[in-house]
Formats: sequence, structure tokens, C-alpha cells
Amino acid sequence: MPPLSAEPPPPPEGGDSLSLRQLLLIVGRHWRLLGAVWAATVAAAAAYTFSSPRLYRPQAVLEIRPEMPLVASESNDPATMASRMLWENYYRTQESILKSPTLLDAVLKALPDALRRPYEAMEDPLRSFARAVEVEKSRSSFILTVGFVDRDPAKATQIVNTLVQLYLEEVNRQLREMKSGAAEMLSRETLPAIRQSVEDADRALQGFLGENGFIDPQEQYDALVESRRLVVKRITEIRLKQIQIRAGLETLRGYAADGTTGVFNPAFHGTKSLDLLVAQLETLEAEAARQSLELRDDHPLMLELRDQTRRVKERIREAILGTLKSMGSDLAAVEREETSALEEQGRIEKEMADTAQRVARSRRLEAELAAARELYNAYLKKHGETSATSGTRLASVRVVDHATTPLAPWKPNVPVNLALGAVLGVVLGLGAMFVTEQLNDRILSAKEVEAFVRLDVLSVIPRLAGSGGAKPLLLDERSSMPELESFRGLRAELVTRLEAVPGPKVVAVLSSMPSEGKSTVVLNLAKVLAMEGRRVAILDADMRRPSMQPEFGDPDAPGLEAVLEGGLAPEEAIRPSKVEGVDLLGMRKGSSRAAELASSPPFDRVFSALRERYEYVLVDSAPVNHVSEAAVIARRADAALLVVRDRQTGRGAALAAKRRLLGMGVELAGAVLNCAAPGQGGYGYGYGYGYYYGYGEKSASAD
Repeated sequence: MPPLSAEPPPPPEGGDSLSLRQLLLIVGRHWRLLGAVWAATVAAAAAYTFSSPRLYRPQAVLEIRPEMPLVASESNDPATMASRMLWENYYRTQESILKSPTLLDAVLKALPDALRRPYEAMEDPLRSFARAVEVEKSRSSFILTVGFVDRDPAKATQIVNTLVQLYLEEVNRQLREMKSGAAEMLSRETLPAIRQSVEDADRALQGFLGENGFIDPQEQYDALVESRRLVVKRITEIRLKQIQIRAGLETLRGYAADGTTGVFNPAFHGTKSLDLLVAQLETLEAEAARQSLELRDDHPLMLELRDQTRRVKERIREAILGTLKSMGSDLAAVEREETSALEEQGRIEKEMADTAQRVARSRRLEAELAAARELYNAYLKKHGETSATSGTRLASVRVVDHATTPLAPWKPNVPVNLALGAVLGVVLGLGAMFVTEQLNDRILSAKEVEAFVRLDVLSVIPRLAGSGGAKPLLLDERSSMPELESFRGLRAELVTRLEAVPGPKVVAVLSSMPSEGKSTVVLNLAKVLAMEGRRVAILDADMRRPSMQPEFGDPDAPGLEAVLEGGLAPEEAIRPSKVEGVDLLGMRKGSSRAAELASSPPFDRVFSALRERYEYVLVDSAPVNHVSEAAVIARRADAALLVVRDRQTGRGAALAAKRRLLGMGVELAGAVLNCAAPGQGGYGYGYGYGYYYGYGEKSASAD
């Protein structure tokens, strides 16, 4: 089925947030309650403000900063650091002094008799006086504000100034006593004890230096470090020499058997005798080679040359063996020298360890002596500063502003109280408004239907004249023009919205609760449709409490129950109604099987038969929220109208009916506001003409 409207779908429902339009409608409903609560709250605030006694609160402003020494010292001075830590709680201390019972009692006694007598007459004078004293602190700026609350501004001002004056005298007295006592304690106990510790530290250092021969242990240690470095260097050189000798010995061990192989070793380059033997050997070998060209090997000359060569080689071998023996002796000497150097290194390292201990002890004694002297000097400075400032006044407290007589009262604060009353009145009024809204959510206008139920209002039906009972009411010649025009407007809206639906149209008229006027809407909508010459039928589908056939049809004719349960054809049960041009298919009496009958196949045949014979079929059904078959029947319709009764139907009930219908797939064309109060015109054709005619004796219409 095509959609009934080209407008965008309404926003999703659910959720507790209110739109601006809904909020404005709620305010419009309950603006009188909001105004009444606001006015009552403002009146109560004004009554309290102007009936409260006028209290004045003069105040004095004190600056209280941490106490700093007058004598400048290094930032890392231990005494200065200790002083800073002691003054961290100074601000809190001064606050406590201002509120101390001793100071307040002194202030009370210092007041003139005229000011003191009212407090002396009280049961607890000091406690009553202390309750009126107020001390406010602003720690970020080291400011204390001292105030006194009383009905007499001049009296309160005098009391504040007296309190500040006695406070300054008290803290100055305490400061003098503290500094005098501190200076005396430093002179009598602290400084002598620190001086004795300095002397003990110096005596211990001198005794240690005397034990060491007054030689600086650090210089001894540095000399031993240098000696060890030289010994390590010599050991390194010895080991390199040892490696060289060992390498030569390893190389020449194979030369002992050959007298000529080792003559080119660098170890023999400095031996002159070996050079002569080598030259002689070379000469003999050259002569033997020359003679071998002319003589045979057994020639006496050749034999002589070979014998001489052999003897020279023997002498060379003996020279090599002597050199190897000399190198072995050198290696033994080097090894002995290495052992001696290692022993010397061990001795030096042992002396270094002993000297290092003496160095550490010397440094510790020197540090103890320096610390004792530094502490003594710091306390000596502190003693001088304390003695110099013991007679001065407190520099860390000063009066920024003395108390002056106030012109305006401190309490009540008229502008602030009235402003708070106005704000509180708005809050309470809104709260009362929303509580009332939760207790009574009845719909009061077409705008509320559109805003809260989110259905287009197709027509606003005024209260119809001529009937005060619960039966459906049909318009006649006594009806006014606005009454008739409201249904004509509904007809125009409905016909326009169903133009896209081909063929006959079936429209279900529903309501969320009983007695909302849906049967009246069905009758009169059918009448105005028939006035255009259309074929119109009414199907009374309220099978539990039928009202159409007994009132507007033939009471003796077979009803819808005969069609659904007796097998009668729908055409045989349709009869003309008392409305001209409108036929009716109703029930003679209610049925307990209404839910089952609504879902039965014969009911489908009823709709098919009605569609074949009529252009418009209006279905009058049971309340949606009370019975289950109403939505089932409405699903067979091309469109549905939800009737909402002005000042009776609740928003929650209308929303519940809408959710059920949409959940069952019913196509909702819009809503009809029935039994509207005067002033809700503008919906429907011609509603602005003659709207207020004939309302004097009209009563509400119902089903």
C-alpha cells in the first residue's frame, strides 16, 4: 500500500528527553502554577528578609606573612632552613591566637561597661562573645579578616578594633618572651655544647696527624701511586725482554747440530769470531769448488780442503752452543729481576692500602671539624640576631585596614536574598509543574497531540449539542455550522490522503480508551461522505459492546455474529441505517469470542464483500488498549484514524495505542481531536466561521 502522506516520517518515539516544542506546551499548560509557586517563593524570601533582624559586621584586615630573619644569611644556612620550616605553621598559629579564649576574655574585660554588661548578663559570657567573632582566612595572600556580628554597628566596630589592638600586644609580648628565652638558651646551653664539639673534633684531627708524623696522608698516597706506576712499567719491560730471549732460545735450539744453519740468526750478528769463521768457511768452500773442476774427489788436495772445512764447521758449532748458553744465563737473570719487581709491587700496594685508610680517616675528621665549625657559626649568627631583635615589635603582622562603621547591614542582604528567592521560585515552580504534568497528562489541545503523540490532527471536533448520554450522537438540522464543518474538514483530509489508494477504501476508526467518541465520529463521517453521493457502509466491529445496530439499524435483522458463526452471507446481513445513504453491518449483542472471530476466515470474507459493494467502508472497533482484536481488525483497513478526546485521553494511553497499532502494521492516517473546548479552531474547513455559536447548552458527546 502506498504511503498516505508525502511528509517525512515522525521522529522515533521513546526516550525521556523533551523537545523544545513539548517543553513550551507543558509550560503553556501550567504557567499559572509556575507563576503562583514563583510568587509564593519570592514573597516568602521577602518576608524572611524584611522580618529578620539587621545585623552589622565591621571587619579589620590583617596581613600575616612568615617571619623572616633581619640579618641576611646564605640560603643554605642550616639555621635559616630550620627557621623556615618552623614558620610554616605560623599563619595557623596566629589564627588560633585571634580566637583563643584568653585573648577574647581580655578583650571582653577591656570593653567599656556599657558594652560589657550585656554579655556579663548571659549564662556563658565568653562563649556568647566568641560566637560573634568571625575570622576568615585567605591563605594564598596571607590575609586574615577579623569581624564581629552585632545589631549595633558602632559597638561592633569598637569591639573589632579592641580585639586587633590586644592581639598585636599579645603577639608582640609572646615574641619578646620567645626571643629572650631563645637567646638565653643559646648562650647557656646550645653554644657551649657546640663549641665543645668543635674542640673535640679539632683535637681528634691533630692527634691523628701527630700519629702520622704530621705528614699529609694524601701526599703519601700520591707518592705510592707514582712508585707503583714505575714498578709496573719496569715489570712490563722485563717481561718483554724475557719474551724476546725465550723466542731466540726456541729458534736456536735446532742449530746445535748444524754449524752453518744458524749463522744468519740475528743473535749472532754481533759476534766477530763467528764472522771470521764464516769467512774462512766460505773461502774453503769456494776453493774446493774451484779445485773440483780439475781434481778428483780422492785427490790429496781435495781431501785436505774437506778436512779443513769440517774443522771450521766444528768451531762454528761450538760458537753457537756458547751463544745459546749465554742466552740461557740472560733468561735466568731476567726471571730473577721479574720476581724482585713483583715483590716490590706487592709491598707498594700494601702500603697504598694502609695509606688509603689513613686518608679516609683524615677526611672524616676534617669533615667533622668543618661541620662543627659551620654549625657553631650558624648558631652564633642566630644568637646575635635574636639578641638584636629581642626588643623589637613583630614585623610579620600588620594591620592593613582598621574596622570602620558599616553603613549597610551584613544580614539580611536584601538584593541577594530576593535574587535567591526568585531563582528558587523558578526551580520550585518548574518542579511543581513537572510533578503535576506526571500526575495529569490529559491531552488539552491538538498541538499536544502533534507534539507528544506525533500524529497529524486531521480535524478538531467540538462538543456536539443535543445529547448528554453515552450513546453515539448523529448530527441533524439542529447542529451548528462549526459542528458540521469539522466533519467536512475530516472528510476532505481523509479523501485527500487516500487518493493514492486504488479502488474502495476501508477506514478503521479507533480509540485508545472507552468513551472517547469514536462511534460518533464514524456515524457523522459516514454521513458527510454520503452527502457527496458516495456509497458508504459502516461495519460495527466492536464485537464486545456493539452500539450501532441497536440504535441506528434494524434491531431484528441478522447481525455480524450470524455471518461469522452461522455461515450467513455478508450481503444478507447488510441493512440500510438511519443515516441517509449509509448501510450498516452490525451485531445484535456482544460475543465472548470476539478475539477469535476477528482472526477467522469469515471476517476476511466480510471485508471482501464490503469492498465489492461500497466506495468507503468505515469500521467502528473496540478500544485498542483494552482488547486484543482491535489492532487485528485494523490491519485489514487501508487507513486508520485514532480518536483522542480532549481533556480525557491521556498522552500515555494515546502513545500506547499508537505503538500497538504501528507494531501490528496498521497504517495510521492521523488523529481526530474530539469534544474540543472552544478556542481550538483552525483544523478543518470553515472552522473559523461561526465557531462559538451554540455553545451555551452543549454537552459532551460519547460512544
